[in-house]
Amino acid sequence: MKVFHLALLVTAANAFSVSPSSTTCRTSTTSLNLFGGKKDGAGGEKGPGLMDQMAMLKKAQEMASKKQQLDAELQKEVFEGVSADRKVTANFKFVPVKNPMDPQPDYEATKFVFDDAWYESASPEDIAAGCKEALIDGFQKTNMKVAEKYAVLQEFLTEALGQKPQ
Repeated sequence: MKVFHLALLVTAANAFSVSPSSTTCRTSTTSLNLFGGKKDGAGGEKGPGLMDQMAMLKKAQEMASKKQQLDAELQKEVFEGVSADRKVTANFKFVPVKNPMDPQPDYEATKFVFDDAWYESASPEDIAAGCKEALIDGFQKTNMKVAEKYAVLQEFLTEALGQKPQ
């Protein structure tokens, strides 16, 4: 096959009066490294090859599927926050990330439960302060539980990148 191409180039060069020495062949780095770069003993560093890229793509797909599973599990859980004086309790629901540009998950407050006796005698400022404390406590507890679940993804990612877990 290569003989045919060389013969075709020589014939084309003669037909158009172009000398073969003025014809150059350029090879891009991409085409050289497509299947792993240079062979052993040829010198230079070996670039990432197509097979390495396919393996990384497969790992990324596995990670995305594991993240979806974790998100589904977290959506089923009910998280709770409590005010400092334990008079207000807030329930939260995990809302997974839908925007890849904003990686922070959302938490939706689904219910507030108040101590009846306290609620009747509390001022609006006291109720607001209790709700705020319950929200902050709930966000902190929910963040910790989500981080624990996502630790599995972090381990998977460090393993996929060939790094040692810390």
